[in-house]
Order: sequence, then C-alpha cells, then structure tokens
Amino acid sequence: MSWQGVCGADEVALQFARASARGRLGGSFLFVGPQGVGKRVFAFMLAKTLLCQRLFHKEGDRMVCDAGLDPSASREELLERFRPCGECDSCKEFAFDVMAPELVLPQHPDFHYVCKPADKSALPLELLVGAKEERMQSGLCYALNQTSFLGGRRVAVIDDADYFNVEGANALLKTLEEPPKNTVIILIGTSATKQLPTIRSRCQMFRFQPLPDSAVADILLTQGKVGSPEEAEAVARHSGGSTTEAYRALNSDLSVFQHTLLTGLSAKHLAAVQLAGQVCEYVDKESKDAPVRRKRLQNVLKSAVAYFRALYCELDAKGSRGVIEPSAAALAPFVRRAIQNAQPTVEYALDSLERTLDALDQVDRNANLPYIVEAWLYDLAALHRGLV
Repeated sequence: MSWQGVCGADEVALQFARASARGRLGGSFLFVGPQGVGKRVFAFMLAKTLLCQRLFHKEGDRMVCDAGLDPSASREELLERFRPCGECDSCKEFAFDVMAPELVLPQHPDFHYVCKPADKSALPLELLVGAKEERMQSGLCYALNQTSFLGGRRVAVIDDADYFNVEGANALLKTLEEPPKNTVIILIGTSATKQLPTIRSRCQMFRFQPLPDSAVADILLTQGKVGSPEEAEAVARHSGGSTTEAYRALNSDLSVFQHTLLTGLSAKHLAAVQLAGQVCEYVDKESKDAPVRRKRLQNVLKSAVAYFRALYCELDAKGSRGVIEPSAAALAPFVRRAIQNAQPTVEYALDSLERTLDALDQVDRNANLPYIVEAWLYDLAALHRGLV
C-alpha cells in the first residue's frame, strides 16, 4: 500500500504510527535520502497527521493519540488508522495535494517551513533566530516557543539541512535537544554525512530510498508531465528513482538525443567515430561541471541499456518476434530496424548489453568520460561488424 499517496514511505510511516500509539513520539527527526524521493511530501503529510485534532487530543500538557490506534495492530490497520481525518479545523487549514505538479506550501498557523533561499549558499541565521537587531524575537525558534494557535501541536519542517553552517546549527541545537512541549521538528537532507555531527546526534534519523521506476512513471502521468505511459516509462528509466531527475530529463534535450543515439545503434553499420563525437558533444553541451557531464553520460548509457535489453528480449522470445513488451514500446521501432538491418543474434544483444553496463560502471568510478565513450562505441562497432 501507499501511505496517503506517498510512495515508498510505508515503513517510515509505520514507525511513526507505532511510536504515536505508544505515546513515545520524539521531538527531533532527520530525513535523509536522494532528492526527489518524497522526503518533503512525506514530512508535510506527517505534519498534517500529527496536527489532526481527531487523531490526537490534549490531556493536561501532553498530546495523546486516539485510543483506536493500537500499537499491536497489524501493519495494514496501523497505516490505515494513522492518517488525518480531513474534517477537523486543523485538517481544513492544512491544504496540501500530494500529487500536485508544483509545490504549494501548506498554510496552517501551527505549521512552520524553512528552506534555503535560492540566492544563498547556506541557511540564513535570521530564518532560525531572527535578524540581528531582534534576536530570538522572530524566526523559527521564536515561533516554536509561542502558544499553539489551535491548542495542539506545532510542527516545523527545515528543508535543505545539508546547508547548515556552524553558526546556524549552533543556534538550533538547544531547540533540537529539548524541543518545546508538543513540538515536532523535521530536518530534511540528502545524506547523513552532509549533516554536522552536532545536528545528527540530536535527531532520530530515517533513510528514504530511491523510488521504483513504475512509481516515478505513475507520478509523471498523474501530474500531467508526460503525454503517454510509454513516455512516462522512458523518462522514469533515466530518473534513478528520483522525480527531481525525471523533471530534469523532461526539461532537457535528452529525448531528442535519444533518437540520434538509437538511430546510430540500430543502423546496418555502426559509425563509431561519428556517434562518439555526437555523444561527447551532447555530454559537454549543458555544462563543463564534471557532475553534470557524468549525469548526462549516465542517461545516454541507460538509454542504450534499455535498447539492448529490449533487443535481447525480442530475439530471445523463441520465435515470437514482433511482440514488444509494453514497457519497451518506445524502443520498438529501433529494435525492429536493427533486426531488419543487421540480423543481430541473441549473443550480440547480450554482449552489447554487458559492454554498455561496463561503461556505466566506469562512469560511476570517475573514469575519463571521452575515453569511456570512445572505447564503448569502438567495442560495440567491433561486435556489430561480426554480424555483417
């Protein structure tokens, strides 16, 4: 199942459900994982859940979970019950659509969100403790020490936790170590190693994993980012389980270059020198920064991997040629063109696939990119010559 439409977060939600049912919910949490895997969306939906007035009520000076949430209940029952009612005043204030194509921040008087401004290199200190002339009279820490507007919890989400500097982290340490009563603070980062030790030691950490390609494709379709399931699947294959990377691929010229690449790979004669030049030109086109160039070459190689897999599956279908799997439908014209042009064998498809996976591994090991491209395509051309 998918907890409140947040894919891949059921196990994390289950831990929060059980802690809430036992009355042992902590106050400071750190979510880490690649960009675009749902950490922020989960944090927002968790905030809405923790603020729900029907799921939680106040007894004395503490928040108590609804008695219907039994920590010994089944996994399915806990996930089903641990969700906002959608009808109380708090839920109505907290308007947020998990599948919205663009982020719209929830508006709720007891929900606070802080992130690094686009023009800054670090989280500004004033966002946490106020401007210099009004220290601790404004900012997040000040807001969390005020009385709850709706009489329940306060929840804060601090995005871009990778960008804490020492001064900002120190300003937040006391609040993280001893959050104000009935306050939950969630920090979001990409890696535990990017967090300052003083921050990491004061938070309970949850790790988020890359999404399945099928989940990325579903998100793209639901958000209207693509026009067909085939396009969604093609983009998802290059996303690495990240919607951020999927959006980046949609906004780049990858789909245009894929046609050039697959046309070259499926030709009767593989022109290695020409295709290597085209690949290198594509890789260098957007940026000279090594991480960007590596990512672009990875996308090229993943396209080739998908193509050779489709070709292998088609040739290994034991006489059922012409039956292309739905997930490879966008590759079908190139697969059929290759079969018509060069009459490839199963062994050729498998050897080409393995050589392309080797090239992908070399990118991960930071080898010289032009060398990877040239060696890969020269080896493919040698395999290709064995067919004709």
